[in-house]
Amino acid sequence: MRITFHGAARQVTGSAHLLEVGRHRILLDCGLFDSDRTSPDSPNRHFTFEPRDLDAVIVSHAHNDHIGRLPCLTRAGYNGPIYTTPATGDILSVMLRDSARIQKEDARLASERLSAEHARGGTATALAPQVEPLFELHDVEWVGDHLTRLPYDEPREILDGVTLTYRDAGHILGSAIVQLDVTEDGRTRRFVFTGDLGRRGMGLLSDPTPIQNIDVLVSESTYGAKELDTYDTLAKQLHAIIARATRLQSKIIIPAFSLGRTQRMVYCFQELFALRKVRPIPVHVDSPLASRLTDIYRNHPELYTATARKLMDQDPQYFGSEHVHFTGSWDESRRLNFLTGPQIIISSSGMCEAGRIRHHLRHAIEDPDNAIVIVSYQAEGTIGRQIADGAERIQLMDHRHDLNAAVYVLDGFSGHADRNDLAWWYDQTGGGIDKAFLVHGEPESMTALAPVLQNQVKSEVVIAEPLGTYEL
Repeated sequence: MRITFHGAARQVTGSAHLLEVGRHRILLDCGLFDSDRTSPDSPNRHFTFEPRDLDAVIVSHAHNDHIGRLPCLTRAGYNGPIYTTPATGDILSVMLRDSARIQKEDARLASERLSAEHARGGTATALAPQVEPLFELHDVEWVGDHLTRLPYDEPREILDGVTLTYRDAGHILGSAIVQLDVTEDGRTRRFVFTGDLGRRGMGLLSDPTPIQNIDVLVSESTYGAKELDTYDTLAKQLHAIIARATRLQSKIIIPAFSLGRTQRMVYCFQELFALRKVRPIPVHVDSPLASRLTDIYRNHPELYTATARKLMDQDPQYFGSEHVHFTGSWDESRRLNFLTGPQIIISSSGMCEAGRIRHHLRHAIEDPDNAIVIVSYQAEGTIGRQIADGAERIQLMDHRHDLNAAVYVLDGFSGHADRNDLAWWYDQTGGGIDKAFLVHGEPESMTALAPVLQNQVKSEVVIAEPLGTYEL
């Protein structure tokens, strides 16, 4: 048995880990890299393994950095099963269709840009190269046809001597820890890939499931160097922000990713209003993609915690109430900017780089009575990062605006386990791990987390190298 890391090694994105067991080749995730997808040199346009040789693909969860290149496998000749949990299968189809739409638009804009450059250079426009999208809708449909949905805690032999069991990762709806019990040369060993682990005690979804008797562990490390606020602390901070908006009759603008963060925030507000006696104000969710994904969340109440299920059972709509409203059309979205009185607007994109959130920011950012609440990771150079860092002026589309609104950074709402959560999960393994690898993190996060994991591992913890191959 051996493993090669084809993505998310010494970086966060591009999850793709090739596990070889005898003659079997199993790919764990197939995610997008954070790079210019229209560039011919983008790692998203080239596989560093042969897709036709794969026997199975196992998906941990439905974020694009874990699923975003699955349709590219179709173009490259993969023709085997793709394993997911039921909820991940439902979400995956929505996410990939939305991604196909974005790929097509990005390719069109890139082609127009190249044509303009050729025209300025005196070259015939007809000779300008055309950029092709990474994949199209028919590729997404193929992925859907090849999904095999496997519920949590139900072992299934997927290949001779290889049994897959999904365990709840608590990251987003349907997210899973991948447990493979592998029999090779008469010996059975347990291989575990954490996928992305969620935080503990966040209200809506269960804590990550502990696993024991692990021989080989591949662990994420996204927040391996951070300790985040508890859910109770975050709820109190939100309460204070709501009270301020009520007093000032102002807006709270929350940029949030459509998958996971939006639903977590809606649940938090519902809990504040119903259980913590916070005076309700209107909550508007303005993202068509988030609305579609929330419908899937409504269809899987069996995955909520008992507390969340009890709260949600009071409302047959789930993630909707007299205080929570989902907008659809552009006209509905525009009307939000002219509503009076205190209100909360949750909109995408989570880093403020695209989507409807930019319009809401444009109407709110210069008023010191308003508040912008950052609840997601903000990459370097993004508009969201500039806001979080307190820049004096922000470029929104074609205008620059003074950042006068109050800014609150509540990164504890992250769906990723922090250093303490990861340490807790490692402790639950019981130790005795033969080999362990860290992936899915920046180098500083991995370096900080390695000593924490080392306590449970017999050999030295390995920070996986890009395209590094390791015998297990």
